[in-house]
Amino acid sequence: MKVSVLLLFAALTLSAADEYTLYDLLPPSTHSFAIVYDVTANRAGAPYFFNPIRVGSTASKESVIDRATGKPLEFETVDGKTAKTGGGVSARTADNALFLRVTLANPVPKDGESRIRIFKTYTDAPSYYEKENTLVFDRPLGIKRNEVILPKGYELVATGAPAMVSLEADGRIHVSFLNDRDDQLPVRIVGRKLP
Repeated sequence: MKVSVLLLFAALTLSAADEYTLYDLLPPSTHSFAIVYDVTANRAGAPYFFNPIRVGSTASKESVIDRATGKPLEFETVDGKTAKTGGGVSARTADNALFLRVTLANPVPKDGESRIRIFKTYTDAPSYYEKENTLVFDRPLGIKRNEVILPKGYELVATGAPAMVSLEADGRIHVSFLNDRDDQLPVRIVGRKLP
């Protein structure tokens, strides 16, 4: 049984190796969190990577780098209609959806890939807020590997999904999730300010 569990975890980890998201929660009164998103573009010939901007979130402080070179990549915000013209997103995408369109260093070669890292800050009051002297981060996460860091001075009170909890060097609480589902993992974190 232990071997089966270890093999399943290894398979999930390998399949999830291309995508990873870190959510660094800013003070809850800001309703904001900084995001680091690692992803691999692997559609042969693609000159762009399209990263959706979630409905209800306001994005700011965006930047993108090529992970192979560390060099910055150009990007712009485009609507769903524009994103669909190049075939980079599903034809069912709403015309008014928003995407960060990243220009890759080179088009993705056949049987190759382009690894990028996206930095951005989201402000999203419905998914990150204060309630009765606690912070609440309530957001479904579709990426396989996700980590959430609570603001300094907060302790973890509850998590609505199985997680690994550890401490950062500066004492902040670090909560890691592995989404083994075929859909989004419903994540709800509650933190309390330490006295």
